[in-house]
Amino acid sequence: MTPIEHPAALKMGEWTASLEISDVPSEALRIAKRCLVDLFAVSIAGADFNPADMARKIAFTEHGVGKARVFGDHRTTTASGAAFANGVAAHVLDFDDTSYAGITHGTAVIGPAVIAAAQHAEVDGKTLLLGLISGSECAYSIGLATGTDPWFNGWWGTTIYGVIGAAAGAAKVFGLDSRETASAIALAAFGAGGMVAGLGTDAKPLSCGIASNAGVRAALLAKAGGVGPTSVFEVDRGYAKLFSNNHFDQTPLKQLGEKYALIEPGIFVKPYPCCTATHTSLEALSLLMSTNNLRAQDIDRVTVHAPRMVTKSLVYNNPQSMQESQFSIDFTAGCTMVDGGFQIHHLLPEARSSEAIRNARTKIQMFEDQSLTTKAETGEVAMECARVEVLTVSGHSFKLFNNIVTGAPKKPMSDTALDNKFTLCADHVGLDKQVLTDVLQRIRTCEEQASVADLWH
Repeated sequence: MTPIEHPAALKMGEWTASLEISDVPSEALRIAKRCLVDLFAVSIAGADFNPADMARKIAFTEHGVGKARVFGDHRTTTASGAAFANGVAAHVLDFDDTSYAGITHGTAVIGPAVIAAAQHAEVDGKTLLLGLISGSECAYSIGLATGTDPWFNGWWGTTIYGVIGAAAGAAKVFGLDSRETASAIALAAFGAGGMVAGLGTDAKPLSCGIASNAGVRAALLAKAGGVGPTSVFEVDRGYAKLFSNNHFDQTPLKQLGEKYALIEPGIFVKPYPCCTATHTSLEALSLLMSTNNLRAQDIDRVTVHAPRMVTKSLVYNNPQSMQESQFSIDFTAGCTMVDGGFQIHHLLPEARSSEAIRNARTKIQMFEDQSLTTKAETGEVAMECARVEVLTVSGHSFKLFNNIVTGAPKKPMSDTALDNKFTLCADHVGLDKQVLTDVLQRIRTCEEQASVADLWH
């Protein structure tokens, strides 16, 4: 096998190991802390749901006692155990942030790994942030290098990219050198996997936790002397060949430290606890109803026209579970029609059994618009845009094309709105207001914290 000159894993290892907080642009630092706020919010609420409870029990049984905290429990466990449990809690509501750099829920995999590693290693908040930033940039650089082919081929970006970021971020926190970090990344990439087939099932949040756990283990193995195949991304029968039909643009890797994916393409902070493919439609429907003073009973039909990525994501027309409902346009739009929005309580069984919502769901239809698919593929419109038409029982028609939803990088959620999201999630589990305020303050001043042991209680 011909050696690869300066392979991608080594590029990432060198950049990650050398990164200092003074190297990070202020905007990237600001966004990283927003990612942490959002991660804590969705994890606090997500810990209340069954898949997260299942993961916690397994973490404590299989991993035992350690220094890392777990959402939803006062006990602590090992770094890899906490990464698993918290990775599941972070993603179970599908309320966590996303990036179009490879189409991935990056923070839900990388964040739990980095936090668990930081608490295990007893480092400060600055080191935690460096782990999150370096891990995010490594994951997103590979996402940009491989493009959208993996997703359309059935590979799930959250796990195949997230595990790389989790390994890089944990390696940074553990203080690994460049070659050790490259080995951690290579070991993580070697074992990467996960399929889009898991959408709408427990496999989705559970595999998010598995990927976070695998990233921490890869870093621990590299720290112990384990050596990974650093040419894993480029070689024949390697990562790029398997996941992206050998498409592997090295440009994002060469630009590590010069361009930050946290800034561009940026991070999508979700306003709704469901697949981002629903978001433009839900916002458009809500705007059409409020602007024209419409109630659910006034509406005869809602028609959504969307590009292929949207229609391929929203595959459940008659959802029977919480996870299926998160990938259902008729359910999420039906809730929006009846209640004016879609929030955490709509994931509970009562919403699926609501007669009003069931009636509203029958009024929703969705079609792929080939012209929008073509424009999305060439970048003329967003990949998850939608054109929504509301036909009233009185015969009036109202239309709205929504290209960018609130929360997307080009239309970011305000800090106030993000705080409100945190409060909404905290209220779901009855978190004390003072505790909420204290946690927010510690996260927002993370780089000033001498210890991350008590980021939350």
